Amino acid sequence: MAAPLDNLPRKQREFQQREQLILDTAQGMLHEHGYAQLTMERIAEAVEYSKGTIYNHFSSKEDLVCSLCCRCVSNLIELFQRAYEYPGTTRERFAAIGIAYSLYHQLNPLDAQNIQIVKTNAVREKLSEEKQQELGALEREITQLCMNLVNEAIEAGDIARSENHTADAIVFGFWSMLYGGILLAQSDIPLEDLGFSPVIMLLWNNSQRLMDAYDWQPLSKTTDTDALFKKLCSALFAEEMCKLTQGESHHG
Repeated sequence: MAAPLDNLPRKQREFQQREQLILDTAQGMLHEHGYAQLTMERIAEAVEYSKGTIYNHFSSKEDLVCSLCCRCVSNLIELFQRAYEYPGTTRERFAAIGIAYSLYHQLNPLDAQNIQIVKTNAVREKLSEEKQQELGALEREITQLCMNLVNEAIEAGDIARSENHTADAIVFGFWSMLYGGILLAQSDIPLEDLGFSPVIMLLWNNSQRLMDAYDWQPLSKTTDTDALFKKLCSALFAEEMCKLTQGESHHG
């Protein structure tokens, strides 16, 4: 976790503030013009710094986009940690991680786009070793956090021990479902017109069914899942839910 800017020496603070400006500007250009049109020269012109200054922060445009991806994963870790530390059952805490994932990507749709860009071979093979290691470490951290919670559920008896109920299988199942749902939500497919809305509730209900399939206690038939959703959002993600609601009303 980065130190708060106020606690840093002035030069370090200015360096980090400039880096955030570069990243935010690059994000806007990616959204407006696409990855192919993104160049260090255009970024330098937009932020009114020399190209050399940009290269002091990022050795290539690939590393810059990877930094956007790292920022996304770091933000997700913070939300996941919030859910992980919630004083509830293992199932409630894991369900809260699912809400965090869905909320974050609906509020920050460009982040999913950045991750897609970095995952392509054409970009990944040009990343510096340092950036590859930074992203890899963050990916391992967020994955391990989820694995730890599933293993905790198995140890507590909330999930019955079984060769089919392993942490890697369960985490991958949820990840693939949520990731696919978010990609569909951000595609040009008119989900709402087709009757698939709101996405966050569809993902929530499907996650409850999937946890039931793993016999993760307490089962949804003994729980008011709608009330649980509201409770978790209120306790953990009130600000994020407010932003999502405001965004939907603006698009309505």
